[in-house]
Amino acid sequence: MRVWAIIVKFWFDTKRDMFRLFDVFWWPAFNLFVWGLLSTYLTQLSKGSVNFVLLFLAGTIFWSFFDRASRDISRSMVEELWSRNLPNLFSTPLTLTEYLAGVLTVAFVKLVIGSIFLLVLSKIFYGFEISLLGWPVIGIMAGLMIFGWSVSFFIQSFVLRYGHTVEVFIWAVTVLLQPFSCVFYPLSALPVWAQWVARAFPSMYLFEQMRAIISGTPVRSGDIMISMALNAVYLILSVIFFYRTFRYAKSNGLLTKPY
Repeated sequence: MRVWAIIVKFWFDTKRDMFRLFDVFWWPAFNLFVWGLLSTYLTQLSKGSVNFVLLFLAGTIFWSFFDRASRDISRSMVEELWSRNLPNLFSTPLTLTEYLAGVLTVAFVKLVIGSIFLLVLSKIFYGFEISLLGWPVIGIMAGLMIFGWSVSFFIQSFVLRYGHTVEVFIWAVTVLLQPFSCVFYPLSALPVWAQWVARAFPSMYLFEQMRAIISGTPVRSGDIMISMALNAVYLILSVIFFYRTFRYAKSNGLLTKPY
């Protein structure tokens, strides 16, 4: 019931401030139109020899899974800090696990709604059919979502510990990690030093597999296993780090600190 109470709370917050829906639909659609128009133009220049529309739209839609997963959870925590509502929430029998379960549920529903909206727009305006890529895309989407959650837990931990000075990373992390995730180009396009950095992120392996599916080349099972292993390690470490940081913040009065 307490998990459901958190879900209902976010529902009432959304009803009270409909501009929250603006973030669910507007920015993903804006990115889709920008990359869609660019990819259409590049496909025309190449006279159809390369399907840039498929490459760019697939990259944009898949990257939105990481973007939304990492941002929505962190924003939920930050908004509670801004309103100084965290002490009120945790002065009740509500546990941190129940709170996270509610937040993750809301974030997942928003992610699904936003993704369906993007897929419908891409079908209407560009004739993009993600179903043509087959069932492996579900694993790519899930992997990017889990990686986004892991990054979000790390960011929330730093926000709890250091305050508003590190809140910028909630929005900046997508920009910082995108070049190393190889969303729109292969790993070989990066400098050698950047390739070594990119290998530390599961998102890079997932986008490499996305391009393999699009080009019709065999999917490398080894890369999939590496991405799964990295996701598992990062998720476990991020959750442990978040719980430890939350206990530290609670015992040292950081939850009531003005932000």
